[in-house]
Amino acid sequence: MDWKVISVYATPGILPGGAVDGETPQYFRLADAKKVDLSEAEANNSDDWDIAFKRSVVYLNSGVAGIGSVQGCLLDPPINASRDEFIKMTDKEWAPKFDAVKDVAPNVKWKEEAVEPAIFGWREKDAEHWKAPVAKGWKLRLANGKSYAKMRIRKIGADGESITFQYAYQDGKDKPLCDDSVDMLKPGEAFKFSSGTVVEANGVGWDIKHQGRKLITNSSVSGGGKGGAIGSNKFGAKWSTIDNPGDSIAYFMDEYGEIFRTPKWYRYNVDGNHYVHPNGAVYGIKVKNQVYKVQIFSYNIFKGELGKALGVEEATDEAEKLEMRIARL
Repeated sequence: MDWKVISVYATPGILPGGAVDGETPQYFRLADAKKVDLSEAEANNSDDWDIAFKRSVVYLNSGVAGIGSVQGCLLDPPINASRDEFIKMTDKEWAPKFDAVKDVAPNVKWKEEAVEPAIFGWREKDAEHWKAPVAKGWKLRLANGKSYAKMRIRKIGADGESITFQYAYQDGKDKPLCDDSVDMLKPGEAFKFSSGTVVEANGVGWDIKHQGRKLITNSSVSGGGKGGAIGSNKFGAKWSTIDNPGDSIAYFMDEYGEIFRTPKWYRYNVDGNHYVHPNGAVYGIKVKNQVYKVQIFSYNIFKGELGKALGVEEATDEAEKLEMRIARL
């Protein structure tokens, strides 16, 4: 077991996928698994760090996320198991997956960091054409953080990008849904649900924007709003069952971290407690000429004094601890 471990502690009070106002990324080097003390502004102009953590969000110093040239790839996919099987799994399953990775396949595609939107899976491709997943629905928290909408994609245009979508606006938590409406959105256009109009993507005056291959929300790294979405993954919401899009306790936001989110390194809320559960995925990271394999194998919540004992001074209620193992290839 020739590996090093990065341990990341998060302060209490913020749910995975919830509001991240005030949340500060933590930056690390892979060579020595040491934390690099940088503010977010400093990190934006530094190549002294390789990987950053913001709770369940993990991203590399490259592309849109930093001035570095760190690249990543998937080496071994997540374990494919039913919910009942998965909930029983521990590091006894994850560690052998990590040890089994001995090299990088020659056909692996290395990528720099990019934004992974909260809304994904909004189009599917058959043999020749893009089509809409009409049964799938999204719960949206809008840019003001106080109103909501449910949405589904009804049709993909001949260009494979333009969309026809159906939605219902909700003017606050637990308030009645407005009648369904149908609209169209082309690449480059932004939409505001409260007015039901295409708008300029300025400030918090827009909710979603079409970027061609991506639909982004006015949130986190994509905008100054407090937007978010639920429903993208295969365990997500169905359009026919959404009657209160504002009823969720957490909404995922657009974040850096495309490499660690396609596929995600975790499964969420498997046990009904809204916790994050690592799934055994092993990723490759290339820093200059050195290649590493990494795996997040633990994400735990520690209560009160136990959190303090782990070195988290802020842990008056609970604290979260992420652990990632690293080895050179």
